[in-house]
Amino acid sequence: MVVWWLRRDTVGGDAADQFEVERKWGWELRLTPEGQAAFMEGLRAYNDAGNRLAVVGEQGVLTTYDPPRLISLHLLADVFAARGDAALHDPQETVAALMDRLAGAERPGVLHLRPGWLSGEVDGMDRARFTEAVRDCVCGAQAEGVVSRSVDEAVGVLRVAVLGEPSAAQGEEPAHVNGRLVPETAGPGTAVANDRTDVATDEALGQDAPPVPGGTPSGRVNTMMLDLARVLDRYREARGKEPGATPEALLREVLPRLIASGGPGLTWTRPPSQDDLRIVLAGTGAPGLR
Repeated sequence: MVVWWLRRDTVGGDAADQFEVERKWGWELRLTPEGQAAFMEGLRAYNDAGNRLAVVGEQGVLTTYDPPRLISLHLLADVFAARGDAALHDPQETVAALMDRLAGAERPGVLHLRPGWLSGEVDGMDRARFTEAVRDCVCGAQAEGVVSRSVDEAVGVLRVAVLGEPSAAQGEEPAHVNGRLVPETAGPGTAVANDRTDVATDEALGQDAPPVPGGTPSGRVNTMMLDLARVLDRYREARGKEPGATPEALLREVLPRLIASGGPGLTWTRPPSQDDLRIVLAGTGAPGLR
């Protein structure tokens, strides 16, 4: 800890505010206090090295801009924790290496976005109006359980954070460790907030296993991340089949199917429960899972 504290680079006020250690969100509580401080310092150093980041703590989402990617902070924190003492001694290099690995390919918790996703118009809608139309369709109905909603038309993404009720099997906080879920049979030593290095190896990135109970109510917040470029692809395909349909009708046909199917073009910061899906689908006006 002393080594990385002495080696760290200082940053200006705006960047420093973004990487403050708050220790109140579910993904932060997956780390020990020392691990969390090192993790945030690693993100700060990565940002200062010219890799612009945006951290949305309450949604558990990290955005990169060159290239545009969305990465679950739950996933990234778990993989950082699995590096153990190496991550504490050199968080800057650890975060840089993990960002290269995680951002390299889509997997649960990692969404690739398309630069210049809409340069002209579709059905008279430019990028801003298409983004607004998708947001209104997904978030038009007031669904109980929606915590926050936000769009970034520049990179082409919609984020919807929900607070669903966990099932008995799921528990409150399914944990990613190195891109997979901690098995339900894991003992107390593999609790979400622990920095364990023996749960999984880096080669396990992208694999799934059953979830484990645990966590806190704040940790139940789950965020859906939706790629607007791939919504646009489906919209254009539907337009070719239904030339007379209104834009709203096409979106209300395309979006519930995309959300219920789970993508491609969509991922969550944590594996979604049936209740998470119900909440988001209710926002589209869809009667339920299809």
